[in-house]
Amino acid sequence: MKKCLFIINPSSGQNILQNKLDQLIGKLVLQGFVNHVDVFYTQKKNDAYYKAKDTDEKDYDFFISVGGDGTLNEVISGMVDSHKHIPLCLMAAGTVNDFANYLNLPTEVDAIISMIKNFKTIKSDVGKINNQYFINVAAGGMFSDISFTVSKEDKKKFGPLAYYVNGLLNLHSQLKTNLELEIEANHQTLHLEAYMFAITNTNRVGGFDGLIPYADICDGKLDLMVVKRCSITDLIALFKDYSFGKHDKSPFIEYIQTSSMKISCLNQDVIIDIDGEQGSHLPVTIENISQAITLLVP
Repeated sequence: MKKCLFIINPSSGQNILQNKLDQLIGKLVLQGFVNHVDVFYTQKKNDAYYKAKDTDEKDYDFFISVGGDGTLNEVISGMVDSHKHIPLCLMAAGTVNDFANYLNLPTEVDAIISMIKNFKTIKSDVGKINNQYFINVAAGGMFSDISFTVSKEDKKKFGPLAYYVNGLLNLHSQLKTNLELEIEANHQTLHLEAYMFAITNTNRVGGFDGLIPYADICDGKLDLMVVKRCSITDLIALFKDYSFGKHDKSPFIEYIQTSSMKISCLNQDVIIDIDGEQGSHLPVTIENISQAITLLVP
């Protein structure tokens, strides 16, 4: 019999919270797998971080994070800062849920219960950017601010479509993006004019699968992809290359795998999106923390 702690963002995924949470807890108890459940609801930013950080892991056998990528980021950040290696189960209840989809995590109650009862775990890398962490992506430039400029009401009402509509409405101004990047990685320094860049732990960004084709959460490396400045025609060709899974070979893409890097922007102030939330200003130093977190997986 096991003990678990739920850390729940009540503003994420109302359907999951209302229709699945009671079923999940009830079945775990009735089936004799869990005999003690504590539930913590977040009320404001960083509540999930401090709960995960300050909770004594000796009191539980596993944690369950219920929310989107932002909630997951807080929970993982708290666990890494306090050096916890207790298994973490994810119940995706956000708008896009890139990390959960990368892991092919179940969404139905019985499948989630089966995953918990099997108790299969993996060790996942975590990215560190200055004094913040990310489990999925840190990005800057074109479209990177959409996740924290779209209102919570629109996210709840339209789901991922809210991001795409916002991007289309602002496409003209986004195409004016011109970042003069300086990137230090793998003992070399690159200077690139770019639309955007993304440092990822997985191959999913913004709901797009395979965008960062070689990313792996267990390889001890982070993957950097830079979309270079180019003509509209070349940009359209780049999207076509993505549809055929060969965009990483494009001359308009710079793709680097590394355990650490430094990124600066020489011509403007850039704020990085970190797992869907507003993060640090450039310049930033980024490193991979190998096998920093333990995750329950199917």
